[in-house]
Parts: sequence; C-alpha cells; structure tokens
Amino acid sequence: MSEISRKRRSSTEVREQIVEQVLSLLWEHPLRDITVKMIMEGTGLSRPSFYIHFNSIPELIEERLGELEQVMIGTTMVWLSSTEDDPQILRTALSGLVEVVVENGATFRAIAEAATLDARLAKTWGGFLAKWDAAVAARIRVGQELGHFPDVDAEWTAFAINRMDAAVLIEAFGKRPQMDPESILESIFQIWKRTLYSSK
Repeated sequence: MSEISRKRRSSTEVREQIVEQVLSLLWEHPLRDITVKMIMEGTGLSRPSFYIHFNSIPELIEERLGELEQVMIGTTMVWLSSTEDDPQILRTALSGLVEVVVENGATFRAIAEAATLDARLAKTWGGFLAKWDAAVAARIRVGQELGHFPDVDAEWTAFAINRMDAAVLIEAFGKRPQMDPESILESIFQIWKRTLYSSK
C-alpha cells in the first residue's frame, strides 16, 4: 500500500480499520498474545498510528465492550422495560442477545479470559456484568410486585442466570466453529422461563 493511499484514509477510517483488525485477530488468538505490531501489520499502517487512536489494546477492548453493551441494551429493553406476563417477550430479548454474541463472541471470550489476569479488564468485565445484574434484578422485582414472578431473591437470581448466560454464550460462540444459535437460545430461554415463569 502506497503512502499516498494511506494519507487518503480519514482518521475515522483508520480507527475503524484498527478495531476491525483486532476483532479479526481475536478469533484466532487470546488477547494476551495480540501485539500492536500484529495489529498494524494487518492494516498496512505504521505502528505509531495505533497510538494516535488508542493508548493500549485493553483500552480498545474496553471501548468495544461499551459499544456492544449499548447494542445489547437496545435488544433486551423489550423485556427489561416490560410489565407483561408473557415469556415470549423474554425470548425475543434473549434472541437479540444471542445474535449480538454470535457476531462478537471472540470479543466477549477475550475480555472474560483476560479478566482473570488483568486487573483493569477484571474491573471492566465485572462492571459490565454488574450492570446486567442490576437491570435484571430490577425487572424481577417489577414482576414480583405484579404477581408474575415467584418470591425469589431478585439479586441472587439475576446474578445466577446472568453468569449462566455469560458462560454458555461464550462457550458456544466465543470460538469457531460456533454452536447452533437456535439450540443455545432455546436452552437458556427454558432456564429463564422455568425460573421466572414457572406457571407458564
């Protein structure tokens, strides 16, 4: 690639290309093995170009997780904001969640694995999960107040089913070949349904 063609790319395009290269590498390598040199060799850009846009690889991963979180909120809000006693609304939300992880499974796997060794990413991953715990616990309490859900501990129930989701979805979609999305969706939906909609 010529220097001229490099200069023609906007800052946004360069940033997006760096992110895309990292996301591609994550399907084949654990996060700890990915270096800035590896990333930039795949973009045809110089190594210093990385640091114009990111301070570090963990920072890039954190930003990506934040973007995915917003997408996931959008797909699950149909259930989180619902007051209906209809488990199919929950299934719709879980379906959207599965779609996000199928497309971005390597990112979730990478940060979950790295969190066991990296204090910064451990805090980021823990905070990400804690937000989902709070949201699901709040939805459970609403369902309980309306008489839809059983009298369970909302916080611990949310914690348990969210950690189940994280483990199952990362195992199913964090590497290629991936498992069948419909089968995984039905499995986690049945667990949620039997936990919260036992009379349905």
